[in-house]
Amino acid sequence: MKLPGTHWTKPVALAVGLLAATAANADYVQLTDDLTIHYKSAGEGDTTILFVPGWGMSTEAFSKQLEHFEGSTEYTFLTYDPRGQGMSSKTEGGHFYQQHGRDLNALIKALELNNIVLGGWSFGGNEALAYVNQFGTDALSGFIMIDAAPKSTGADNTKEWIWYNHDDSDGFEAFFTMGPLLDRQGTIAGFVDWMLADKSPENMETFSQIASQTSSTTLALLNAAGAHDDFTADLSGMEGNVPLQYITRSIWDSAVQEWAAAHTPSAMISTTMASHLGFWEDPEAFNAELNKFLATLK
Repeated sequence: MKLPGTHWTKPVALAVGLLAATAANADYVQLTDDLTIHYKSAGEGDTTILFVPGWGMSTEAFSKQLEHFEGSTEYTFLTYDPRGQGMSSKTEGGHFYQQHGRDLNALIKALELNNIVLGGWSFGGNEALAYVNQFGTDALSGFIMIDAAPKSTGADNTKEWIWYNHDDSDGFEAFFTMGPLLDRQGTIAGFVDWMLADKSPENMETFSQIASQTSSTTLALLNAAGAHDDFTADLSGMEGNVPLQYITRSIWDSAVQEWAAAHTPSAMISTTMASHLGFWEDPEAFNAELNKFLATLK
């Protein structure tokens, strides 16, 4: 694995002084003329744990995992801001998960990563599965779904491992597509409220600020495009080839268990997260489940 010297575009270079005081392990890599990716890492191990943030989120969501792997000689924990999110480039286009999968492949190649345990959180699962769909699993030694779903829509999201009902009878899909365009602040507030169990003003402000780094248009496009994703075959295809772990909220327990029994019976499953941000709100429990999975890969 290689974490290269920083390659900055001029706007990114201006932000470095601000970052240096707060994130010594933060860096940037320029992938194309219009795309510079901001990433953070901790640890120096040969196995890379690479976590992808969800819709409108950034590396800050995985701050507790960065702390957990700080100083590790066995693992390198790495996470990044997808295009349009966090401190990465705000590109004009490319706001759909097949392109995000291509961005992820470019990042993996630029940093010369291998022996990767790839994890996707929420719609970051779409991004990780879009990578598998296009580039296969040769670089992977494990794959983790973090409160993510292999398919975005179905008949009933109270019984299936999906996000949205086809008929949008609960208004969930419309809220996340049209909401950022019609009522940006209200949508972000509602989204953050939904993600958190502890809705303290401090927690609400922390994640509202993160979401506010992504433009309304980008949020709408990502959700509208993501609603059409179906990576059932890609996740199922890893059965017996790549070790799998699913860590989700308890509300998805029966749906995940049923799906896994039918498609990936070898997957290690934990459906005990109390919130969509369970890895941040209860990092000890989440990191313990992650460590159990990592121990099986040795």
